Amino acid sequence: MPLPQTPPWLFALKGVLAVVAVAALVHVVEPAEVWRAVSQADPRWALVALALVPVNIGLEAYRWGRLVRTIEPSVRHRDVLRAVVGSYPLGLLTPGRIGDYVGRAVYLREIPASASAALTFGERMATLAACLVGGLVALGPYLRVQEAASPLWPAVLVVGWLATSGLVALILFPGLAHVALTTVLPFAPVRRAAASFSKIPQEEAVTLLALSAVRYVVFSGQFVLLARAVAPEAPWLGLWIGVALVFFAKSAIPQVTLGDLGVREGAAVFFLGAYGVAPAAALDASLALFGLNLLLPALAGTPLLLQLRLRRDSLPQRGGAEPDAAPLRQPAPTA
Repeated sequence: MPLPQTPPWLFALKGVLAVVAVAALVHVVEPAEVWRAVSQADPRWALVALALVPVNIGLEAYRWGRLVRTIEPSVRHRDVLRAVVGSYPLGLLTPGRIGDYVGRAVYLREIPASASAALTFGERMATLAACLVGGLVALGPYLRVQEAASPLWPAVLVVGWLATSGLVALILFPGLAHVALTTVLPFAPVRRAAASFSKIPQEEAVTLLALSAVRYVVFSGQFVLLARAVAPEAPWLGLWIGVALVFFAKSAIPQVTLGDLGVREGAAVFFLGAYGVAPAAALDASLALFGLNLLLPALAGTPLLLQLRLRRDSLPQRGGAEPDAAPLRQPAPTA
């Protein structure tokens, strides 16, 4: 499978939108305040958030690896981890992080590409379900402290719980997800990919949701710690509620910027501000989270991506065609 080529104009557009969104927020909160919040931050909380990065990435790889081994039990965890980390640069640079799907399929050749994409999609839906449940739970106490809450919020709660319940049901019953997807999208590639869901035991689906909830607590905790570092007077409970609402809002908005830059930051300024976090501090915490959980893993995965490209380019061409996919399999990394 050839590596995806991100159109330069698309990457440029996403980058420009991200820069414009962040620059607008910095202008609103004043650059001097942004720098002051950073200079006065408590590094201890930031270091704890940094220490949780391997836990976050490890949980992501462990979840996906369990799903992969329902199809191919011989796949090793270190190969799964390599595929997950190696796909981060592609995911960061492509719309909706679709590069993750292709990257994992390229790195892990033991299972069909369609199965890899389906399992990655299932893993992402489990993360989405955790973000939606966490946000809907947080909406209750948030609305109780709002003096002039919009009358639309009750409708959001009702529709949100109905949609989230349906999503959770599809995750808990993979056979039902298979039927639903092939009914809504009756195309041959979708049928091939969705067939992987029918091979997932229900107990594994329950484990997937449980692990997704644990990972949700981890990356939400990182955000809370980073917010606490720049806003030491903010209440812990208020930070957890605000962070849950940030991820809830971000999950409902399609990715239109590089790594969701600007979307997450705007939501952080709005929701964390309700609990006493200054706009500059909320912006700093959100940008730090982007650096830890997206930019840092992408940088770590870049050498793997370059190695894969160099290996592909060094293969002999056959009549101008792309080289066979099989030689692209990477050697097993050393422990």
